[in-house]
Amino acid sequence: MAPRQVKAVKKVLSAGRGPLPEYRDGTKAFFNYEVLLPLNDVKKQGFSDCKDDYKSIDDTRKPYPDGYGKPLELVFGKKFQLPIFETCLSSMHIGEVCQFDIDERHLHTYPMISKKLRDISRAAVDPKHKPHHEGHHCAAMGPVKLGYEELDELNENPKPLRIIFHMLDVVQPENYEAESWQLNVEEKMASLDTLRLQGNDLFKAGKFEEATIKYREALGRVDTLLLREKPGDPEWVELDRKNISLYLNLSQCYLNMSQYYDAVRTASEVLKREETNEKALFRRAKGRIGTWELDQAEEDLNKLLELYPSAKRLVDAERAILAERRKQDEAKSKSVFKEMMKGLSIH
Repeated sequence: MAPRQVKAVKKVLSAGRGPLPEYRDGTKAFFNYEVLLPLNDVKKQGFSDCKDDYKSIDDTRKPYPDGYGKPLELVFGKKFQLPIFETCLSSMHIGEVCQFDIDERHLHTYPMISKKLRDISRAAVDPKHKPHHEGHHCAAMGPVKLGYEELDELNENPKPLRIIFHMLDVVQPENYEAESWQLNVEEKMASLDTLRLQGNDLFKAGKFEEATIKYREALGRVDTLLLREKPGDPEWVELDRKNISLYLNLSQCYLNMSQYYDAVRTASEVLKREETNEKALFRRAKGRIGTWELDQAEEDLNKLLELYPSAKRLVDAERAILAERRKQDEAKSKSVFKEMMKGLSIH
């Protein structure tokens, strides 16, 4: 009997709802899957319709060591290491449950991907475990060992598999905020202003902690973009200047939350790039008053007034606070000295 050519064949087990979603680049799908290993020779006999002819070897609904432990998330067009998954999922409606009988030529990377997902699941239940992305060789030229018997077997001897997908939800790119790893260079550049403006809106609403998250996320994206440029080149300098407004906004957030050390640190980041920045000098001075670095705060205020005489009213107000702090500091020092002298008295 001639061997049968096995391809990816779909069978709907439970109908979904609504129209077929548009699966374009950036579309995000949430789904569960179960992998069934045929116990018969599919090449000769075909896929059986009897459940007893299969062994379940992987299920996202089961935790380590039997699966991922939660629905998988896939972003279309981002080169998922199992392209056949995108092919299968792109034919499914939300809520639909389908089985796909898939030839082994589409599944060469499945064992390694399953290992990675299981290791992540293990780390969630075993904090001491750190996921490893490489297999282990038994000998210099021996097969790669993945640490899971059924995956090792498939890795050494690929076989056709039946995979049951359950499509839980589909979200279009415009309806969620893309994570940094999903964005190309142009998209990351465009997202910087978006994140900054989102942070500004949160700041205006008095949600300072949430605003700092947006500003820090934007700063992280600037850092990854800077890695592509040579320090000192015009492109690097122009990109680095985008840090100025972000650090300025962060500094004000930290002042409003009375996190003065962070306010000083972020204002100093601005002054590294623009040493005469008026707002940064003022905010660092306020932060330094908050951290009782009074001499340094006075230096910032003096420099601010020298560079920007029109800021005299603001400087005078901070100097008044500074003078009051000095009195408090002096009074505290006298009190400590007096207590020390008591301890040295002769009785």
